[in-house]
Amino acid sequence: MTEFKNYYEVVAKCGHVGRRNYIPIKFAVIAEDGKEAAKIARYLPRVKHNHKDAILKVTKIDYERYLEIIENNNNDEYLKCHSKQDQNQIENFEERLVVDNHYQEITHDKVSRIAKVTHKIKKFKTLEKSAWEDMDYDYAY
Repeated sequence: MTEFKNYYEVVAKCGHVGRRNYIPIKFAVIAEDGKEAAKIARYLPRVKHNHKDAILKVTKIDYERYLEIIENNNNDEYLKCHSKQDQNQIENFEERLVVDNHYQEITHDKVSRIAKVTHKIKKFKTLEKSAWEDMDYDYAY
């Protein structure tokens, strides 16, 4: 029995361009469904495997679009380079880089942090007190 396969365009975060950057690349994948296509694309070379959000978009496409994406990837200098020096020789390479929010530093306001913690402590004490009252009530019977 031959299984019917579909063609998918998967946009993934590709790396080796610095920790805080990525390049979105469209890959053509043949799979049963979109979930399988995302799984296949996640483990292609250059894709940031360790990111939960490595797959940006999955779209079902036709065969002509599938061939077009393969042709574009075959002509893409970024996918052919083997070193940082090769990357630096690519024209307009810096324009393709996208800042990755995955490594965005979180700054905390100390005053609001203290207010949140005191609120949680009050809430916890209230819940603890009501739990003891409920337990005493159960033992009364």
